[in-house]
Amino acid sequence: MNRTEDGHQAPVPPGGYDLPLAPPVVRYPYPPQWVTIRSTQDWRKAGRFEKALSDLCAARKFQEVMPMRFRAIFKGDVLGVAFGHGLNLYDPKKQANRKLIYLFRNGDSTGCTVISITNEDLRILNDGQPPAKKK
Repeated sequence: MNRTEDGHQAPVPPGGYDLPLAPPVVRYPYPPQWVTIRSTQDWRKAGRFEKALSDLCAARKFQEVMPMRFRAIFKGDVLGVAFGHGLNLYDPKKQANRKLIYLFRNGDSTGCTVISITNEDLRILNDGQPPAKKK
């Protein structure tokens, strides 16, 4: 069959194509992104709401260095992750606790919400693992 004949390409699937024609055009390529937390629970129950840190985040004085470099996925919502020891965290006032993990919702806006969790909370969030035993 020649390329000029009808039917030389496969027919369009029923419903058509739902893929974009091209990837989104960005000035620079996206950095690698890692999903560090995945849970079927709601993000509001993940840890403790940090009012003071949320205010600092809104003032751009406590935020992620690279937004969404590390991700937490909670029941369809995606939050940015930074670690209290300094990984992916901009904290010039040294407000972070080194033992905590910080979740950022709307971290690039003035409506920023910061939630802190510990590693023990992280084990509980994972549905496949039993809760950590208290000693």
